[in-house]
Amino acid sequence: MKIGIHGINGKMGRAIAHELVHYEDCQLGAASVRSGHAWVDKALGEVSDLPQKTLKPTANIEYFVSQSDVVVDFTRPEAVLALLPICQKLNKPLLIGTTGFSAEGRKWIEQAAQSIPIILAANTSLGVNVLLEIVQQVAKVLPKEIWDVDIFEAHHRDKMDAPSGTALRLGETIAKAQESVFNERKLYPYTQKRKPESIGFSVVRGGDIVGEHTVYFAKQAERLEFTHRATDRRIFAEGAIKAARWLKGRSSGLYTMADVLGFGTSSEL
Repeated sequence: MKIGIHGINGKMGRAIAHELVHYEDCQLGAASVRSGHAWVDKALGEVSDLPQKTLKPTANIEYFVSQSDVVVDFTRPEAVLALLPICQKLNKPLLIGTTGFSAEGRKWIEQAAQSIPIILAANTSLGVNVLLEIVQQVAKVLPKEIWDVDIFEAHHRDKMDAPSGTALRLGETIAKAQESVFNERKLYPYTQKRKPESIGFSVVRGGDIVGEHTVYFAKQAERLEFTHRATDRRIFAEGAIKAARWLKGRSSGLYTMADVLGFGTSSEL
């Protein structure tokens, strides 16, 4: 199976490329970089420490997609939206690990999923997706009128969006489990006393923090905390490869990591 990494020069692109060497049934089939990048049409062995020494990244996105069995993207929303119609044209499955989409961008992804299989994953870590399932179950039994919900997240200084896509998914999951509207409960940033039933968010950006998320359920005299900490991007790369392998051969539709991991009803939609 040939996996194509869109934006191989990025942090996650490089992590997935390194991890692929541990899989006998998968290989890096194609790699892309933006037009004008120093890696364009140069062997990876000449420009990077990636193990796929002879493969040459391309800025020709249609050629890149054509050489892939499954396309994997961890870039930026605008790059994903440019990639979508090409994957549709060539009928290629797509794993989207990028976050920060607008409502309109999300709608375009949903429309594309009517013709090709797409996984939209705020986070590809197994542990994070277990956390999503846990908070979903907890939220169902804790009345929102009594228990406050707050979500803390921390990432490296270069992360573009805040709160993180994973933090927002946690909030959306909790709101859905409590039969409420997330956008009516979301509170970020704090500028005044919290409103009843708010889902608050706190953000740290600094250094090389890979990722940390904590969900707090709190009321008078007691508090529950659920935390996931990532210390190596390898965990996200492992999850991305697992998802890409699962995606090959699927029928068109919009899937999540909950589907990949067999959790049943998705927590991410």
